[in-house]
Parts: sequence; structure tokens; C-alpha cells
Amino acid sequence: MWTNHLFNTLPLVRVGYTTWSGNVRMIKVGEKLGMKEEARIRKVRYYDGEYYDSIRMGLLREEWEANCIFQQ
Repeated sequence: MWTNHLFNTLPLVRVGYTTWSGNVRMIKVGEKLGMKEEARIRKVRYYDGEYYDSIRMGLLREEWEANCIFQQ
């Protein structure tokens, strides 16, 4: 609903977020929304004695419009 709101109220061409590879659930949420992994910076985040990748997920307006089942 938030992505739909953003595209319907703002002149955005892309929405996205950054997370880390240890946050598998957040990556799955982005994939379910149709987002694609746009960037991966390897071993940049250190947590609990282990290095993790930084993951950038993104979605273009035309991808959202073509595939979104939540549109009104």
C-alpha cells in the first residue's frame, strides 16, 4: 500500500531501500513487491563477528504499473 501511495501521489520514477544480507525477510518482502536487487556491496557490514553484504533493492514506476495487483 505504501508503494502504491508513493507512486500515486509523487512524481517518482523509482522507489527503493537498502538492507543487509542477514535480513532475509526484508529481501523477500522486496521481491514480493516486484523489486529487484540493484546493488550488492560485499562484506561491508559487520555484525556479531561476521561480515554481511549491503543490499539495495529498487522498483521502477513502469515495473510497478505493469505488475502491481494492488493498484486502485
